[in-house]
Amino acid sequence: MEINNQIAGCAVVTPKPENKRITIINDSKFRKQMNAVIDMNEYLNIIVDMSNVDLIDSTGLGTLISIYNHGRNNNCKIKFCNLSAAVSNVIKMTRIDQILEIYPTLKAATDSL
Repeated sequence: MEINNQIAGCAVVTPKPENKRITIINDSKFRKQMNAVIDMNEYLNIIVDMSNVDLIDSTGLGTLISIYNHGRNNNCKIKFCNLSAAVSNVIKMTRIDQILEIYPTLKAATDSL
């Protein structure tokens, strides 16, 4: 996972999961890394650039919601961007797009700050 401080008070986090998948096999590592970034209390906003994720399973979806809620509970807004078509379809089918803040591009996510 890469963390780039692109804008004051905002971190851009790019997960780099094995095989470009967030699944039951590797979701706990991703969740722990994201929670550690949130717990640092350095950022008011974190943008998760999902461009390196091609597939997500139900456990991965639960992880995204968990990260979003952990951020909200710590006064940190979590935004997601650059979802692949497959990830976007799963999120839309499960209606999680009504919970998470999702943007088509990194620019759109940063413009929303």
